[in-house]
Amino acid sequence: MTPYRKEVIGDCDLYLGDCLEILPTLGQMGAVVTDPPFGIGFKYKTHKDSADDYGVMMERLMPLLGRVCEGPTFVWQSMVRCADWHRWFPEGWRIFAACKSFVQLRPVEVQHAWDPVIFWGARGGKHAGSIRDWHVATTPNFGAGRESIDHPCPRPLDQVQYIVDGLRVESILDPFMGSGTTGVACVKAGKKFTGIEIDEHYFQVACDRIRDTYKQPDFFVERPKPLTQEKML
Repeated sequence: MTPYRKEVIGDCDLYLGDCLEILPTLGQMGAVVTDPPFGIGFKYKTHKDSADDYGVMMERLMPLLGRVCEGPTFVWQSMVRCADWHRWFPEGWRIFAACKSFVQLRPVEVQHAWDPVIFWGARGGKHAGSIRDWHVATTPNFGAGRESIDHPCPRPLDQVQYIVDGLRVESILDPFMGSGTTGVACVKAGKKFTGIEIDEHYFQVACDRIRDTYKQPDFFVERPKPLTQEKML
């Protein structure tokens, strides 16, 4: 196994390394909220966003996620890969519509105003979480008011926050941490967070954002009381 680095910031355990190697070493997590690279040619610092490699990665990833989490799992996807979802995801998956308040113009045939998030997972026969299956992001993605994040495709914080807040779990895992948006949302929600990121630059961006979030006065200073098993989905 390739050596990895670990940073602990508050209730956040952050790993610099390959999630396919680190996931087997982790204990059980309450939920997963993650945004893997799509294999559609985004320009990252070190990762080659290859369509040919993406399917292989997803086929390796899904069994690992199933071992560390039996609860709610949310995985961002691209519509261009929809023909493969039935091969990668467990039976009974559904789609959460991550809607945008704008259309990001790109040199492609269809300009999508929303991203599909595949989700599944239940406890006690009930569906995961207490949220509707859509959300319209209001966090600015460009222009005035946008948070300066050194990452090619950071997720809107308010959208990730909506999912995190609606999950009745105490801990959340993001094996593709990127700029750390899921971690920031967990800090604000008073939930434990475990993040994994393979690129050292983005890992540092995530660490800095999470550390800065702890310094802000509007997050949960006192952690919520532990949920009983009966109240958890």
